[in-house]
Order: sequence, then structure tokens, then C-alpha cells
Amino acid sequence: MSEPALPSLQDILDAFERLAERVSAYPASRLDPFVSGSLRRACEELRRFIPGLDDPPDADAARFLARAAYSALEDGDAREALARSLRGLSFAPHDPGLFFAAATACFEYGAVEDAIRLLRHTLWIHPGHAAARRDLDALSAYMRERWSSPGDFTAEQEAALHEAGVFDSELTFDFDGEPATDLSADDAGTDEASLDDDEERAA
Repeated sequence: MSEPALPSLQDILDAFERLAERVSAYPASRLDPFVSGSLRRACEELRRFIPGLDDPPDADAARFLARAAYSALEDGDAREALARSLRGLSFAPHDPGLFFAAATACFEYGAVEDAIRLLRHTLWIHPGHAAARRDLDALSAYMRERWSSPGDFTAEQEAALHEAGVFDSELTFDFDGEPATDLSADDAGTDEASLDDDEERAA
């Protein structure tokens, strides 16, 4: 029996678009477990594709949606921020700013393991992303501190947090042995004001 075909990049883009629609359509105080699992799978599959090798399908749309996601975060609307981030990723799947916005939205939902996973993926794309590194260090330190108290997590939460890399003794971001991109120290950080730079690096 043949192995199932691996998803193409277009399959992943389509998945981001469907996830954006699902997040928009189903408001809730907690992150939908289906969305959480799909985001984990998307991050895994995207590591088969080299960031910056191909032009993003629509960098202009991605840049617009990234700004819209940051605006929603400023307004305290995590659901809209996540939906806009995911929709943006359907146009530029290796944009670190969009992954950072999605991570921040997940944290606002209280989905800490998803936030950590997305922050790690942000740093896989852009190891010099200062805000992602700062937030990942802070979240990991907080979770390690909580881990020291017995009974803080269910068995399912423990497995998810370990899988997300929360309790790694050393956080590393070159998952395949080499950094995903060759970025200088001058490229530290991606935020709303530097989206144009991210687009140029992704192109």
C-alpha cells in the first residue's frame, strides 16, 4: 500500500484560509482544538519548504493583513487578530510577522503551548526576530516555574507542552542543523513598522 502524498505548499495555503474562516465563524473564549491541531501540523509541514526560495503568492495582501492583525491585537480582539494572521499566511506562508501575530493572539486566548510553538516557528524562519525571542524566553521561564509545582498540569497538557518544547534544557532554532535564513544582527525583530523588510526577505 502506497504512502499518502505529502501536502503541497498550496494545500497548506488552503488550510490557512480555511482555518481563518473557522476562527472568524466560531467565536469562543478558548482556542478551537481543531485549529490548535491544524496549526501544529501546518508548522511541521512548512519546514519542508525553504523560506524565501519562492515568491509568496501575494505579498501585498499578506502585508495588509499583518497590519490588520496587529491593529486587532491593539484593540484586544484576539479572535480577529488570529483570523487575519491566518488569512495573511495563506498569501505568505513564511512571513515571520504573521506567525508572531498569530502567536500573540494564541497567548491572549490562553493557549500557551500554541503560542510557544508559533514563536519557535517564527524563530525558525527568522532567528533574529527579537520580539519573538523575548516572548519565548519569558513564556518558557514562566512555564518552567509553574512546572515546579506538582499538579499544575493534566497529563494531556504535559504532553502538549513537552511537544511544544517548553521544557527543553536549551532552546535552539535551527531544527535541521542550520538556520533557515542567513540574517545579520541588524535584522533583529519584526513588527508592524518593519513589514516591508520582511516582505523583501521573503521574496
